[in-house]
Amino acid sequence: MPDPLLRVGPEGRARGFNSISEIIDLDRYPLQDVGSASVDALIREGQDALKRDALFSLRGFVRPDAAAFMAGEIEARVGMSCRYEADRTSYNSDGNSWPAGHPRTVSHLSRYNQVLNYQIPNNSPLRRLYCWEPLREYMRQVLGYGSFHRSECPHLALTSKVAKEGDTDGWHFDGNDVVFSILLKAPEEGGLFEYVPHIRSATEENYDAVAAIFQGDRDKVRCPTLSVGDLNIFQGDYTLHRVTPVKGARNRVVGLLCYDRAPGTNFGETYIEELRRQLPGVPA
Repeated sequence: MPDPLLRVGPEGRARGFNSISEIIDLDRYPLQDVGSASVDALIREGQDALKRDALFSLRGFVRPDAAAFMAGEIEARVGMSCRYEADRTSYNSDGNSWPAGHPRTVSHLSRYNQVLNYQIPNNSPLRRLYCWEPLREYMRQVLGYGSFHRSECPHLALTSKVAKEGDTDGWHFDGNDVVFSILLKAPEEGGLFEYVPHIRSATEENYDAVAAIFQGDRDKVRCPTLSVGDLNIFQGDYTLHRVTPVKGARNRVVGLLCYDRAPGTNFGETYIEELRRQLPGVPA
């Protein structure tokens, strides 16, 4: 079906956002100049921020008109997207049985729509950004990885979460070490990103501190101001985080970019089966 939002012109090219300079503010973020003093400074800035805060935001990375177009492109696909709505715990299962009331058993409401990778057009500016090689290389250097590859998962390599009024993403830890997101549209109220950096580690779960957060302790909770167009690099495996309920008629739209240290990675079949339950017809 023709996509009116892409404003397709000759040879199937979208009218607008065909060059990376129309999408990314290259004056502020000349990532194509690998090895330059400016890019090296951005690498150091990112590394310092992640070590200190578990979050690094490249402010205004995506140009405002490009972000607005991407948001509209995603919102046009909400009707075909997966709807997730469930109470879930903050942890992935460790195979053990935990007593009621333990932080590993406490559930939190999460609900949102998720537009999947194969539903995002190949000539989408969001995909063009995701496939831009200097961005991948920059993030590899910020994270200090020897290798770093775009995911090849047909479902989750590139996705977008859309949260309408009342939608939220409850307290949780991520199953992967780093998440890359772009805020494409902000709600009227709510939809705030809150997190507690480095609350646990590989050797210490710090359950008492996590339980205190669940009981309303906000002493260590941070709520950074994230603006439309910001590219955010976030280490969520040891950092507890959530998105508060959205308020108002305007959606919260976030683009999510997935990478991995190993090439050719796909997400686990368990998660894909969950997608199929939410949206019959999800391909293999």
